[in-house]
Amino acid sequence: MSQEDAENTYVVRAGGKIAALRQVKGLLEFLGKVQQEMKLVHHPNWREVRSTTLVVITLIFLFALYFRALEWIFSPLDHWLFIH
Repeated sequence: MSQEDAENTYVVRAGGKIAALRQVKGLLEFLGKVQQEMKLVHHPNWREVRSTTLVVITLIFLFALYFRALEWIFSPLDHWLFIH
């Protein structure tokens, strides 16, 4: 929380039934908007899922090789620095 947010004061008013109706109305509006947004969601087919999964697995493997190579290169330097 930022300093400005911490300094702001928030007033909470108890409105009884009117406040409860506003909350229910707000919830219904929110759920309506969620339904509209869900119509815009792209659901990938199996071919897209398979291809992106292969890309992720390949990149993870390449990064693992890269970090292993860095460890192999710098390991003698690490041992030399901390032993001496």
